[in-house]
Amino acid sequence: MSPKALVAASVSIALWGCAPPEPTATTGTVADPESVLAITHARIYLVSAPPIEDGTLLVRNGKILEVGSRVVVPEGAGVLDAKGKSLIPGIVESHSHMGFKWLNVPAMGRNNNEFAKPVNAEVRAIDGLSSHDAAFALSLAAGVTTMNITTGSRVPNSGQAVVVKLRGGAIEDMVFAEGGMKFAIRVADDRPGFPRTTEAVRELLASELRSAREYVDAQAAAVSSGSAPPPRDLTLEAFGKLLERKMVVGVHAHSEEDMRHAIALKKEFDLDLYIHHANATIALVDDLLEENIPVSFGPILPFIGEEDPSLLGPIRLAERGGKASFHQDHPDGHQYFLRHDAALFVRRGMPEEQALRALTLNPAAIFHLEDRIGSLEPGKDADLVLLEGPPLDFESLVTNVFIDGRLVFDRARGFNVFGERVPEGW
Repeated sequence: MSPKALVAASVSIALWGCAPPEPTATTGTVADPESVLAITHARIYLVSAPPIEDGTLLVRNGKILEVGSRVVVPEGAGVLDAKGKSLIPGIVESHSHMGFKWLNVPAMGRNNNEFAKPVNAEVRAIDGLSSHDAAFALSLAAGVTTMNITTGSRVPNSGQAVVVKLRGGAIEDMVFAEGGMKFAIRVADDRPGFPRTTEAVRELLASELRSAREYVDAQAAAVSSGSAPPPRDLTLEAFGKLLERKMVVGVHAHSEEDMRHAIALKKEFDLDLYIHHANATIALVDDLLEENIPVSFGPILPFIGEEDPSLLGPIRLAERGGKASFHQDHPDGHQYFLRHDAALFVRRGMPEEQALRALTLNPAAIFHLEDRIGSLEPGKDADLVLLEGPPLDFESLVTNVFIDGRLVFDRARGFNVFGERVPEGW
C-alpha cells in the first residue's frame, strides 16, 4: 500500500471505526498533520457568503484549506461523503455559565459569584471552571464548538470571562481567548456595602472606571518621569484594559432602564461593550446602532414564545445593520435549543442568513475572533458541524463535529470527546 493510501485509510478508520486506538489527524492526534480531509457533496453554509450546493471543503493542519463547488480533492486525501447533508461553521455561544453551574448539580452554582465585595475585576472565570460538567458533551452534540463562559450576575462586577473551544480534556486544554469583563446592572442581594438601586450600580462602576483612568495616567506619568509607579492594583489594572479597549465588557441588562445604564457607560468611557439578555432591544434599536453596541439575546427557548414582542428587537437591529447573537445561558436553557432559537426568529421574519450569523459570525465578532471562527473560509480554524439536513430544520440532527480539524463528535459510532453518550435525538 502506498504512503498516501495508508494516510487515507487511517483517516477513514478514525472517522467510521469503532474507537480509534491512537489519535489521528481527524480525531486529534498523532497522524501526519499535513494529511488532508475532504468533506464532499455537502450543502455548505459559508455564512459570510451564499451557500454552496454540492460543495467540497478541504481541511489540513487544523485549518480550512479550500472550499467551493469545483474543489479538486488531492490524491490520498481522506474523504467524508456528505451527500444530502449540510455543513455549517461551529456554533459560537456568546454567554454561558457552563463548568461553573453544573448540569443537575445545583450546589456547583455557588462558584460563579464572589460576594465579599461588589467589584471583582481581578477574578478570572478560568480559575473556577471544570470540564467535568456533563453539559459540555450535550453542547457538542448540539453543534456548539466555541463558548464564552462568564462569571455571575449577582454582583455589579463579578470578574473576567473566558472563551473556550469544546475540545475535551481539562479546561486549560479548552481555553481559546479572553472573554472580557462582566458587569451586571442588577440588584440581586441585600448585602452590606452593595448598591441598593441600579442607578447606584451604574455609578459604582463609573467610579471604578474613573479611578482606573487616574491609575493608568499615574503609571504613564511614572514611566515618563522615571519616578516610582503607584502600587499595583489588580482591579484598577483590569479596568484600565477596558479604558484602553484592550478588553471587551459584557453587561447583564434586561429592561430598557438597565440597558440605558449600560449605554451610558459606553458613551462616557468609550468602552468596547456588548449587552447580554437585552430583552428591551426593540425599544433601543436607534441607541444601539448609534453607539455600535451588539446584543447577545437570550435565553430564548423554552422561555420566549413565537408571539413574544421582544423577538422583534434583534430582528429590527439586524435589518438596520446591527449585530445580534443568541445564547441559552446554561443552565437556564439547553444548547439543544440554539438552532431552534434561530428557526424561531426566522418564523418571525429574520432572514435565514441573519439567523445563522447570530449563531456563528456575530458572536465571534463580539470577541474579535471573526478572523479565526464563525464562517467557512480558507485560512480559518476548521470548526465544522455536519447535519443530516438543513441547519434550521428541527429534525436535522448533528452527525459530526470537528474542532481545529479534529473529530470530536460522531453520532453514528457514539464518539464524544467528553466521554459522555448523549440521549437519542439530542
